[in-house]
Amino acid sequence: MFASLVSARRALDEIALSFDASALAPQAALSIVDELGSIRRLVDGMIAQAAKRVTDTRAGDAVPLVARTLGVGTGEVRAALETASRLANLPLTDVAVREGRLSAGATQLIAAAATANPAAEEQLLKVAAAGLAPLRDACVAARAAVEHPDVRAKRQRAQRRFGMWTDADGMIAGNYRLAPEIGGPVKAVFDAAVQRIFRDRKAGADHESLEAYAADAFAGFVLGDNAEVSAKGVGATVHVIIDHGALMRGGAVDGEVCEIAGVGPVDVSWTRELLGSAFLTAVIKRGKDILTVAHLGRHIPAVVRTALVVSGRECDIEACHQRGYLERDHVHDHAQGGPTAFSNLGWLCYAHHRLKSSGWKLGPPDPETRKRRLRAPPARAA
Repeated sequence: MFASLVSARRALDEIALSFDASALAPQAALSIVDELGSIRRLVDGMIAQAAKRVTDTRAGDAVPLVARTLGVGTGEVRAALETASRLANLPLTDVAVREGRLSAGATQLIAAAATANPAAEEQLLKVAAAGLAPLRDACVAARAAVEHPDVRAKRQRAQRRFGMWTDADGMIAGNYRLAPEIGGPVKAVFDAAVQRIFRDRKAGADHESLEAYAADAFAGFVLGDNAEVSAKGVGATVHVIIDHGALMRGGAVDGEVCEIAGVGPVDVSWTRELLGSAFLTAVIKRGKDILTVAHLGRHIPAVVRTALVVSGRECDIEACHQRGYLERDHVHDHAQGGPTAFSNLGWLCYAHHRLKSSGWKLGPPDPETRKRRLRAPPARAA
């Protein structure tokens, strides 16, 4: 086996030495990316198995040794080892990894969720083909389906964290985890601040990335008036989708939902406690049929805005799972008679909205995903 790997590496060495991407036609470049992606997925799977063997058979903590050998952090190695251990009880996922169909990230998501809910393994593997964002949503749902809401809330609260450190460039970096009952409202207020900064600077010559504006919003919340951007005056609403039965009895049963749109399941009792607060809107599924609302003016009624949010706040373009700053879009332009109705509205990320505004055309929605293709305009005659 080792000799075969050495031969394969030497073959790749020769290819890499003469590799010139600038000489490739666009379609050929995409085909090579696809082929190299398969190789990478296969290699990642084998590395995880081999690393597990090293740590299982070596005295003491062998994780630092494996991390130094690979040139990665110990946290990445420990995550790979945990996933490799879980695959022993997930045969379908193990086969997908060995066949190079799953990336390391997708494998980690599925292994964690399917360990908690083995019945969901096959469905999660199907969803993986759509990308990491839909897979993450499916994994959240799979775990929530087999965990009592009280247990879930207690576990997530115990796992909350916030960390900051100085990175290799001397900048302050960090990460955090918040339970959805806290993180959902935080995210809503934070997103509203980012949108306000984006709108304020949209017309400027020095337009920056949304990530840069998010950094400004974070500083504004923490430092207030002393920051470059203050967070004062930011308003936001959290939209919770809940079945009428769950709301009435104080808990959800199979087939019912109680979730923050775009975040995930939340505790029903938390929702009941906050009903009527200024920042929370409950969309009760047995209530008004918001899908039939239409308005011919440019103003978007509150009920239609709510329908847009709970229908899935994500860019409508195929293969784009952007959920940051999104812009409401009239599929058929309002200036040409398109109504301000739910059926004629959607979400586009800033980049795709600009393309549409410059003449690119939206294709019909996919019957299953509701995603659309964005087609370039015909080349203009010289």
